[in-house]
Amino acid sequence: MTELSFARSFLSSLNSRSIKLQPDHVADPKTLEVKGPYTLPRMPHPMRHSATSQPPGSSPTITILLKSLRNPPISLSLSSQSLSTSIHELKSAVVKEIGTEASGTENIRVLYKKKPCPDSKTVKEVLGDEDVGKEIEFSIMVIGGATASQSGPTRDEAKGPVAQGASGDEVLGSEEFWDDLKGFLVQRIRDEGKAVEVWETFRKGWITQTV
Repeated sequence: MTELSFARSFLSSLNSRSIKLQPDHVADPKTLEVKGPYTLPRMPHPMRHSATSQPPGSSPTITILLKSLRNPPISLSLSSQSLSTSIHELKSAVVKEIGTEASGTENIRVLYKKKPCPDSKTVKEVLGDEDVGKEIEFSIMVIGGATASQSGPTRDEAKGPVAQGASGDEVLGSEEFWDDLKGFLVQRIRDEGKAVEVWETFRKGWITQTV
């Protein structure tokens, strides 16, 4: 069967059906057959609604934890923070917490998974596509011996018994010390490869000396 003969047979079958309605056809409401409304069937399982709804256009918020790797001890929780919060804003929050307005944020380092975070980046840029849920923890390093609080005792009043805890070889034998040292070197040298090389030199030298 050729295309022409197929088209003719198809058109003839259409002509045998009911008359076509004109584009401007209007049905007579008096003679129009009334049909019941069509309703969709019920879903087998009802849809669950989110417990926490946010206004349209608002960005999700998280709780940011800031904890120090060494002295001074810092444990700061910032709730309801936007993902657009910058690393510099986190540093400013640490400045207010420990009272180092004189030195500003220059002596504060923010690390995520032991890697330094530039001030210009936001929390979202640091996380990338990583899903951290409702809470995220950053590590803090304060360089230069900043005190924990300006409202604390003076230098003369602070003199007293030395804080008890691990010291000497016990500290040098812990993984936490060497991790802190690596993070410090990465911050100061600003070259992760070179910093790791120096860190390995220090550690190998210490191990050789203690053997």
